[in-house]
Amino acid sequence: MEKIRLNQQKRQLLKKEWQHTVYNNMPMQVEEDLRLAQENYRSVREDVWDNVITPQVEKNFPMADMKILQKYSSGSNYSRFTDTDSCFYFKPQFMDASEQQFSFTMDIDEYLALYHKEIQAKGHQATIKVEYDETQKQDNPNYTMQKHEMSRDFAHIASANGTPYDFALMNEGRNYGWTEHSPHSRHNGFDKFQKVVVHGSCHSRCMMLDNESDWLMLKTFEKAKSMLTNAHRELWKEKNSLITDMSSIIDQAKFLGDIEQYWTNVRECVNFDNTDIGRELSIVSEQTKTRLSQAMNNIKLDDKEPELVVVEATASGFSLVN
Repeated sequence: MEKIRLNQQKRQLLKKEWQHTVYNNMPMQVEEDLRLAQENYRSVREDVWDNVITPQVEKNFPMADMKILQKYSSGSNYSRFTDTDSCFYFKPQFMDASEQQFSFTMDIDEYLALYHKEIQAKGHQATIKVEYDETQKQDNPNYTMQKHEMSRDFAHIASANGTPYDFALMNEGRNYGWTEHSPHSRHNGFDKFQKVVVHGSCHSRCMMLDNESDWLMLKTFEKAKSMLTNAHRELWKEKNSLITDMSSIIDQAKFLGDIEQYWTNVRECVNFDNTDIGRELSIVSEQTKTRLSQAMNNIKLDDKEPELVVVEATASGFSLVN
């Protein structure tokens, strides 16, 4: 077997291919955990909206009255009598507790977690914000460019999923730096999770809540938000650990064979038979990658359910076990 010496460019392209494999062709338990958190978030959000928000808001702000006020409302702040809002304050009457805000707008962390798979499919890194937050990296031009390029696909992703209101809700949140490059109209697709209420601040419309089960449902929604973003963070940690470990091995390796003991089918993932081998690597097509050994890289096959990767630490690094 040909002994291939590595140079800086080969190492960089190997790292890029490994990262792509880890994020897109290597199903892991953390991805299943994220999928379950996504389903839970959507389910709880629907239940809380239908069973708590809608009856409580319509009791305090009867829709018939709101329609009359809307009729005589203008766009001016001084002559506007109603607002369309997704933010609500509630104060429990059955316990000594302060009022609390419950917002159905989405912050960017929730949106990236909710559409992780779809964002990845567009060629973006859906965990980029988690990475910068967890590693406390400073904003830089590369990060700004990645945010801008990703945000251009946000509207299409939500629409293709049949949930354009998620994009609208994300735009209504305070997600500065993420929404400037996404054309958005307030009412475009914003047909869910909003209510017409009297004009004023969210806090000024605080509603009293006398049902403990309603309060618990509201708290469950807040927990579902945390579970969603936490699952996304854990996915990044697990994936990043694999990427970091392999990057360390690639940096230390002099020859491709030094990497093969950890990345056993690396020669099938990258093609070194390039006429200008000293300067360039030729990445094998996605079609070829799908034929790779599922046991080694856990590639998803069309006719089989993907297995989960288990990562075991060893004295010399790590290994992937089916």
